[in-house]
Amino acid sequence: MASLTQPQIEAAQEFYAAVIDGLRTPQGIHAATAIAAMARLAGAFLLRSFGLPIAQVAPGTPVLSNQANEQGPRLVNILGSVLANMGIVIDPSRIDFAAPPAEKPQLSLLETQARLEPAFARSVQQHQLTHGQAADAAAAATALVIAQCAGTIDVHTAFHIAAYSFVEGAKTAPYIADVA
Repeated sequence: MASLTQPQIEAAQEFYAAVIDGLRTPQGIHAATAIAAMARLAGAFLLRSFGLPIAQVAPGTPVLSNQANEQGPRLVNILGSVLANMGIVIDPSRIDFAAPPAEKPQLSLLETQARLEPAFARSVQQHQLTHGQAADAAAAATALVIAQCAGTIDVHTAFHIAAYSFVEGAKTAPYIADVA
């Protein structure tokens, strides 16, 4: 995994704060929703980095591309590396990637993007990140969310939600075609 730059680290911290602030309810923060939100936005930034004509595609429409298949695993690798650096070890044998995660987010992909992308866009612009750099920063921030939620959700379930949500974000036309 390539190391994150200082602007990416700062953006990751801001992304984390945006998810926590944007999803907080009087009951607290729903772990699966927060994890999925961060990972979905990482995937959406990755999708935007491909330069595909997604502005012409209706939000929520599947967008299949070789780029997503080739570059998507980078987000999972960043997540795993950051978790490992935080002392959270993931045992891949405990995750059934063929099935959807058992825990479900309370917001759809498009609801997530509508709620959170304006704050993410401000950070991306402030730190002058490319979409690819923003995707990597959001993947790292996903690890921060998982670490914060580790007391309320199994880390393997959380990792599964994140991996699934990276793919969802990277293969679905976003709410806003270009946020930077």
